[in-house]
Amino acid sequence: MDLSVLDRILWAAGFAGNTVLLFVLLSRKRWKSFPVFTAWIGFNSLRTVALFFIYRYGSDRSYTSAYWSASCIDLAVQLGIIFEIARNVLKPGGLWIQDAKKMFSLLAVVGAAVAAVIAYFIKPTFTIPIGFWIEKGNLFSSMLIVELVVSMMFASSYLGLVKNNHVMRIGEGLAAWAAVALLSEGGYSHFVGRWQGKALDYFRTFTYLFVTIYWIISLWRPEPERRTLAPNMQAYLDNLHQQLQSELTSIRKIEKH
Repeated sequence: MDLSVLDRILWAAGFAGNTVLLFVLLSRKRWKSFPVFTAWIGFNSLRTVALFFIYRYGSDRSYTSAYWSASCIDLAVQLGIIFEIARNVLKPGGLWIQDAKKMFSLLAVVGAAVAAVIAYFIKPTFTIPIGFWIEKGNLFSSMLIVELVVSMMFASSYLGLVKNNHVMRIGEGLAAWAAVALLSEGGYSHFVGRWQGKALDYFRTFTYLFVTIYWIISLWRPEPERRTLAPNMQAYLDNLHQQLQSELTSIRKIEKH
């Protein structure tokens, strides 16, 4: 099985991008805040190398098995990244902000339902069962990632939470890549020609490369300094916030009755 020059370049570029990003996450100690995201980037690096050698020297059957197995793992880890991002944004200091949790949970449920309905009605072109269901899973995950990241950003913006930091940069890049992946997956259902599918693959690959560069630059740079409070003042504000949340809940119950 032969690869074109462009295919080889993109394969090497993908591996290089993931490797550099992994180095940034480890050397700058970003993995402490984003362990799932770091694991995903490490997995992408290993998968790129493994699939390249299997494709180059293995059989069609072995490559297909390895590709779809890796896709299943990739799908699960991507969903874990979403909740890791939500935890960092909506759970500062280890405590969920109650209104943020409720808003994000509601938007997440609605988004998941919409994604499931759309994925159900789109028919992938794969004839093998595993390919058919993995592509449906990819459609679902891409839509869900876009919707959950947008929901998280909306909740954080509405409640005046953090915006210009590493976690939001990760969310923005992930949403951009997932949106392009969604368009590509949807395009496979309409364009069955070889060159159209190849063009969609290139489009998605180039997008991921640009997103990887964006992550490398963003995560290498330090976060904007935040104004810190004395421990006793922080404890006071945490207690005050919990008290206000409790009183607000009581008021809402009274209004209902």
